[in-house]
Amino acid sequence: MGIKNLNMQLKICSMVLNHQKSTKFEFKMPAKGSVTRLEDIPWKRNDDPRDWLNYKRLVWEQTGAKELCVGVGELPPGKILGLHHHMGDEEFYYVISGRATVTVEDMVIDATPGTAIYIPESAVHSIVNDGDENFVMVYGLNAPTRRYVWDE
Repeated sequence: MGIKNLNMQLKICSMVLNHQKSTKFEFKMPAKGSVTRLEDIPWKRNDDPRDWLNYKRLVWEQTGAKELCVGVGELPPGKILGLHHHMGDEEFYYVISGRATVTVEDMVIDATPGTAIYIPESAVHSIVNDGDENFVMVYGLNAPTRRYVWDE
């Protein structure tokens, strides 16, 4: 590296340092990530006859997430996740296997593998597994807590 090039780099460093001294600079340590493996998590289910969804939370407050919840849901044939909404939360479903009828407000969706469904904040929605195999989906919400409000 030549002297001229070195002098130029030193000037640039000096300018950056002087700018940082005169500018309010807030440094935040990055949050630590986490790894969750589906096979390591037991299935859970809420004790409510309106909610037959078995689920595994993959990303949520227990894994360090502050504004995100992602999991896998499984609904047995003939079972339902009744009409409900989430206060202040958007949600999505991505269908992995099976078939179900998903209702979002007045929209009725034949949910099959590869279907992605967006559920707006506070929209009333439900799932009915009217197929003959488990309906499996990845779901996500923008908050790590379950704030269900039942609408039936």
